[in-house]
Amino acid sequence: MARASTTEPVFNAAFGRALRGKHPLWKDAIGVERTGVLLGAPGRQPDILLSPPGSSPVALEAEFDPAAAVEADAASRLGESLAGDGGRIENAIALRVPSELRTVGQNAIEDAIERAVFAYCVLSETKTGDCQRWPERGWLHGGVNDVANCLESVALSESLISRTTDVLEEGVTHAANILKTAEDHIHRNIAAHLNQAPGEQTNRMAVAIMANAAVFHTRIEGREGVPLLDELKGPIGFYKIGALDCWRWIMENVNYWPIFRIASDLLAKVPTIQANRMLDRLYGMAGRLADMGAASLNDLSGRMFQKLIADRKFLATFYTLPVSATLLAELAAARLRTDWGSADAVKGLRVADLACGTGTLIGALYHAILARRRRAGSDDAEIHAAMMEESLYAFDIMPAATHLAASTLSNAHPAVTFGTTRIVTMPYGYDENRHPHIGSLELIVHEQATSLLSLGGERVAGRPGAETEDASREVGVPHESMDVVIMNPPFTRPTNHETAEVPVPSFAGFSTSDEEQKAMSSRLRLMRGRLSRPAGHGNAGLASNFIDLAHAKLKPGGVLALVLPATFAQGESWDGARKMLTEHYRDITVVSIADIGMGSRAFSADTSIAEVLVVATRRGEEDGSGESTFQFVNLRRRPAHHVEAAELAKFMAARNRRPDVGHITFGGGDRSGEIAIGGGYINAERFHSGCAGLTHHHLARFMLSLAEGELLAIRRNRAAGVPVARLKNLGERGPLSRDLTGAPPRGPFEKISLLPGQLPAYPALWTHDARRERSFMVEADCELRSREGSEEQAASVWQRFASRLHLTIDFRLNSQSLAACLTPENTLGGRAWPSFILGDIEHEKAVLLWFNSTLGLMIYWWTGTRQQQGRSVVSLSHLPSLLSIDPREFDERALRKADALFERFRDVEFLPANESYHDAGRKALDEALLVELLGVPAELMDDFDLVRRQWCAEPSVHGGKKTRLRA
Repeated sequence: MARASTTEPVFNAAFGRALRGKHPLWKDAIGVERTGVLLGAPGRQPDILLSPPGSSPVALEAEFDPAAAVEADAASRLGESLAGDGGRIENAIALRVPSELRTVGQNAIEDAIERAVFAYCVLSETKTGDCQRWPERGWLHGGVNDVANCLESVALSESLISRTTDVLEEGVTHAANILKTAEDHIHRNIAAHLNQAPGEQTNRMAVAIMANAAVFHTRIEGREGVPLLDELKGPIGFYKIGALDCWRWIMENVNYWPIFRIASDLLAKVPTIQANRMLDRLYGMAGRLADMGAASLNDLSGRMFQKLIADRKFLATFYTLPVSATLLAELAAARLRTDWGSADAVKGLRVADLACGTGTLIGALYHAILARRRRAGSDDAEIHAAMMEESLYAFDIMPAATHLAASTLSNAHPAVTFGTTRIVTMPYGYDENRHPHIGSLELIVHEQATSLLSLGGERVAGRPGAETEDASREVGVPHESMDVVIMNPPFTRPTNHETAEVPVPSFAGFSTSDEEQKAMSSRLRLMRGRLSRPAGHGNAGLASNFIDLAHAKLKPGGVLALVLPATFAQGESWDGARKMLTEHYRDITVVSIADIGMGSRAFSADTSIAEVLVVATRRGEEDGSGESTFQFVNLRRRPAHHVEAAELAKFMAARNRRPDVGHITFGGGDRSGEIAIGGGYINAERFHSGCAGLTHHHLARFMLSLAEGELLAIRRNRAAGVPVARLKNLGERGPLSRDLTGAPPRGPFEKISLLPGQLPAYPALWTHDARRERSFMVEADCELRSREGSEEQAASVWQRFASRLHLTIDFRLNSQSLAACLTPENTLGGRAWPSFILGDIEHEKAVLLWFNSTLGLMIYWWTGTRQQQGRSVVSLSHLPSLLSIDPREFDERALRKADALFERFRDVEFLPANESYHDAGRKALDEALLVELLGVPAELMDDFDLVRRQWCAEPSVHGGKKTRLRA
């Protein structure tokens, strides 16, 4: 047996030295086995204690395998306070050290540490004082860099951020109420400075910017001659003139130009009476934050700022949650092939957020880049100026947002001065020559941002005078120049179907006139028309146009990283975008959330819209051609914290080493465990986009097999043949409802109520009423009366489109029972129940049986968009793509059997679709269809029952209703 050469104290000392080299601020912030560091327990000595200024202290306890006591040791540190500054230990890391490091000589231990793979977990103190472990089971595995990443993440106290955000919101609200009392012309002056309309939103934006300056002042007071807060305060409070003098002195003598310049301009426009009262509130709030230890937490203003934007309805500038930003940024940074040890290589990176908001995403990406530079043993402060001046492109249409983005980015190293940035407020709406501009989308075809001075836009500078000397320069954004484009673009659509009083909602922000909106929409069409195969589509919304923008700017090998609406994965209007990715990108990952509750499926705050993260690498010549597959990663919930987000990104980065279907687990070997976030992944073609948003990933295997005409029995690993075809091969869909009742000359009919006992010439089935749609036969619910002069057109429409068979296009799975119905006589289909005209009327009943079986319900769910839980929307134009039973394969006997089954189940009242798991009628229909009609072996029905129950347990099916299947 080898002689032990390294004891745990020796290992701890070496590991502490290794960690000090992973972050320039850790050189004096890491203590190893020190006594006297814990309040009230001078004899206790944590193995390693990280306590950097402005962050939450973290204890690390290490033990050689089998490390039976390491978790208990780490948990015992939670809740203890530091003797120095009283900081409370909220997080601890338990580190299992490979036993083979015991036998490494002390002169070689540091090299061995750099090569070793450690097992570790995070223990956190909850609000109730309990200990929470992450991951819940098993261990994380990684090298010393991974442990350093974990330490850096948990040092940011989430509970502190939550508490201080409330304080900041209160301070901004009070100060905005004070500003509200000023004269109207003051509000107009402030609004003009921010290029906005006067109002509460603009006031809060202005106050948030001044609040940001006050908070930042508390961070730097006393440094490099910066006045202390008390020096600004007179006998009865703060004074406007003193604050302005102080802020200007800071800009001229120290730096921090992006933080204080716009704040000074805004404060100067506020009357002294209101300004003094506002400063009392804001500096009082900043002092409270400093007392809470939050003065150095740079995310606060960004979080608050997005809450103040009341214009979301039109601009859709939803704020990306910090953990979501970490996940997306880490996914993007992991794909960069950069020598992180080379300053020139890192400074040579070009990364952009062309819809940056307050800089959350590009700030997270910059953090990921700097962290990799730090892990390479370098001081990232040395490259900060060059990164700010040349590497980071952040564009937005909101002046306040771009200045806060500059603040977010410059806060990485506030002591480092820099010149003019590439953070730009883009022109939006008419300029002085009444020429329309559409923000960053101008750059879809242009490679230079239009002259900013003539358009009233501006470029953020980092030091005095930089704006003046560089004002005439255009900001070059060459095509195929970016290493990363990361964005959460606006989702709004240019159509006005939902907001008729607004001509073009996507361009209705900032009080643009009707004329401006139309002119801006025309300009976007012009831009799109110059592209050969654009991803942008009007029904998909502006987010699809931003994909065209990103594609234009990314170089081969560059990384696309986007937050998009979940309709990207399944929406028909998004197919062009999906096709662009498959043709021009590789390693395409689509991350979705399958959770219950409004907003739980989003990566942004304050939205009930389900979202996905999309990450892909643009192909180079060496990548060849052909269509790429997608990897659909489905999470059961959002990451709970930054460590989880970073570890999840690390897991997804290993996509090429995994099979096509699997679970999400962290770690490796027999010590790994499925993490609490749960979920799975599926590799599939783009047209199998139903794979997104699942919790039971084997459902994807089942549905993919069904598309190939096989009913898969997963437990038995066998399949039975099923004749299937697309509806488009069986018949023709009916018309749009607007083609029936739209304004003349489009529609020949008027829709009127159906009176009792009335026998209309043109009966119609128009809307859903779940209570009367429980069995196969559904009566017409309205009359279509031909307009005067349109009799011939009305008769023609009837002859072509009247049918007994109707298919739903807006299926509420947790309330409606039927996907298809028959009317007693030929009927025109309306908005909710369009008609479907089969080539052979003998096939009607077989198709009806199929779409009301659980298989047919699942086809609707699989094909439709699942933007809202418990609902699947299949557009009328997409209806022909639905997978149906193929009655053309039936002989006469099978057709008569289908007729008999219809009669057997004709009057059965079915439960809502999501209750199929316990609906006796539906289960009987399933067995009759599969076994009696299609000849599926009866012994496979047990496997199908599992599939049926798994489907009913999907959040996107039950939507959280009490009737859901519970495990």
